[in-house]
Amino acid sequence: MVNSKNRHLFLILIMCLLSLFLACLSTNYDYDLFARLIVGERFIEHGILPFKDFLSYTPTHPWYDHEWGSGVVFYLLVKYFDSVGLLLFQALMMFLTAFFVMKTQKLQNKSYPTSLIFMSIFMVLYLRLNPELVRCQLFSFLFFSIFLYILEGTRKGKFKNLIWILPPFVILWNNLHGGVVSGIGLIGMYMLGAILEKKPWKKYFFAIITSSSFLVINPYGVKYLDFLFSATTKQRTYIVEWWPFYASRHILYYLPPSLYSLFGLLTTFIKKQKLDITRLIILLVTLYLGLAHVKLLSLSVIAVASLCYNDIFSLFLRFKRTLKKVEKSLYLVVILLTFSIPLYSPFAPRADLYKFPLYEIEFLKINDIKGNIVVPFGFGSYASYKLYPNNLIYIDGRYEEVYYDEEFMNLRAFELVEENWQDVINKYPTDILMPKKDSDIYIVLRHNPKWVLIFDGRNCGIFVKKGKEKFSYFEPEYNIDYYRKTMFKHGDFTND
Repeated sequence: MVNSKNRHLFLILIMCLLSLFLACLSTNYDYDLFARLIVGERFIEHGILPFKDFLSYTPTHPWYDHEWGSGVVFYLLVKYFDSVGLLLFQALMMFLTAFFVMKTQKLQNKSYPTSLIFMSIFMVLYLRLNPELVRCQLFSFLFFSIFLYILEGTRKGKFKNLIWILPPFVILWNNLHGGVVSGIGLIGMYMLGAILEKKPWKKYFFAIITSSSFLVINPYGVKYLDFLFSATTKQRTYIVEWWPFYASRHILYYLPPSLYSLFGLLTTFIKKQKLDITRLIILLVTLYLGLAHVKLLSLSVIAVASLCYNDIFSLFLRFKRTLKKVEKSLYLVVILLTFSIPLYSPFAPRADLYKFPLYEIEFLKINDIKGNIVVPFGFGSYASYKLYPNNLIYIDGRYEEVYYDEEFMNLRAFELVEENWQDVINKYPTDILMPKKDSDIYIVLRHNPKWVLIFDGRNCGIFVKKGKEKFSYFEPEYNIDYYRKTMFKHGDFTND
């Protein structure tokens, strides 16, 4: 018994180390991280929670920020721990999600011992689906795994009243990320399963009613519910992470986690036993959501890892001895990988010259070029973080939180040089254009006599109106270490 307990604790330690190593492999910061930091700083330092936009010069609606709590967390991490705090947060979120997946595995009848091989595969797939550091959706994936654990334990009769902890969790989840609807939906799946299996279902019904009523506990009150419904049902045709799995841009990258989820679903039918209707509903719904929108594929992977472990493990029992040898070797591999972390300096701030317009934004700052600026959709958040209040942006990744669809479509028409491409310039007072160098509009502007190219950066060109250019400009710093040190230094958010 003692040895079994010690093995379990050792497994937990190895999972912590694996989470840290995988977090160090995260490719970069998410584009919208900087918008989150802006909100977090205003709330912590000035006691202000934005109810209207102050970063852009285009028409906006009331700012319903469903991720404001995430912004507070991220800002505190950066303030007290710099970029290392963000990396450790990523590792912690991965570990906790995996931890509750393992806890749910243990709830299954005659559960097999936790396999480091299986959990390593799960975590690698999870990292593939969430390669960028500290996205707000990590909160939703963690809470989803917690809800799954509590609801599965309730269904199995292991927890008598723990289901009533879900409504208070909804309050926290709802103020961190709008993915809270997946938690309420999960309760609904368990209720439907109980009804079809002719088992007690009223506890799930009352949990849904209570949890749904708690959604109004947020800074925006009842009005937030209308926004949440609108955002949940919105068709984001031009946002790639909301595209389906079978989109040509996605199919190869998302093939491994999709096959993993499909395989988990198939194991439900392979075993000769009574069909578990509740589990089947959860697997089908999450798989559908994941294949329809790759951003949600993590929900399916979590569901499969939590609910299908026994069935998957049983298929490989004939290779039990081989698996044990591999498992022992894997422990050593994880330890060696952990010791290798300092060799490639993963704790340094990510300053990717190919992802963020570092040179271009620095050029605008050091030359004190003020005015309204049009930047690519993904760069808006970073531009605001660095340039506000000297520069207001056209639009950024906050999308449905702040902007109307018309402005998004106008920006798209501008970048693709469609018939109405000049609406971006003519409808609003625009001073600076910063298109990507591989965009159609960049080529058009190079030959447009009304605009002058004043800086040709790595990612973008910077154009100002003819007659507004200066005779000479300071060159930006080209040392990457400079950008690592200044990645989280920004403009003044108090002057609005």
